[in-house]
Amino acid sequence: MTERPAQRTPNRQLAALIAEAGFSNAGLARRVDQLGLEHGLDLRYDKTSVTRWLRGQQPRGTTPALIAEVFTRRLGRRLTAQDLGLDACAPVYAGLEFAGSPEEAVDIIGGLWRKDSGSHAELRKIAFTPAGLVVPSRDWLIGRADEKVARTEVPVRIPAQGRPATPRLAVPLDPSRRRAAPAERGPGQKVSGGDLAALRSVGELFRSLDDRYGGGHARQALVRYLEHELEPMLRGTYGEQ
Repeated sequence: MTERPAQRTPNRQLAALIAEAGFSNAGLARRVDQLGLEHGLDLRYDKTSVTRWLRGQQPRGTTPALIAEVFTRRLGRRLTAQDLGLDACAPVYAGLEFAGSPEEAVDIIGGLWRKDSGSHAELRKIAFTPAGLVVPSRDWLIGRADEKVARTEVPVRIPAQGRPATPRLAVPLDPSRRRAAPAERGPGQKVSGGDLAALRSVGELFRSLDDRYGGGHARQALVRYLEHELEPMLRGTYGEQ
């Protein structure tokens, strides 16, 4: 005998949000299609598609994130695919979340830089759309300025367990060939005036390259600098000034 396919569980979370937003099935499908066009996607969803989602079928690709964005714009609060009872995928609004604290802002931009690195950068697969700025711009306008941005606490690092220490052998070196090893920056390290001066110089360099050759010329070099140099600075220790 052939086994019956597993019965899907109705998506009550999605049903509740559809009722809250006042959407019809056809209306939700139409908005998802329209948002897809903003991101360069030719989608052909209809009311039957929404009925299948309500019955427990999972939409594929970036569709869960598009559906979440439709509800975010309608209800005025940030919703994710999980909030709708859908499988998570790469958000179409990557980097557009409005952070509630400086620490959260560093997490968001750090994730954004990592999405933009490598030959298969996820960020470059997401089309730009001005409409995506609506929610974060609103949150910024009604939000308050941070009262404190200084970081004075050094995070406690817990050593990895069960990793035996490997003894290092002292090897005499020729003094003429000895070089100072570059200091590896890590979380909690104090940011100095020299660090800021170097950051400004690097910024001027990339601005000059952008003016002369366009933004794509040194994009990956800039992303790597931001990820490996600037992000550790932002996670370091520094004062208000």
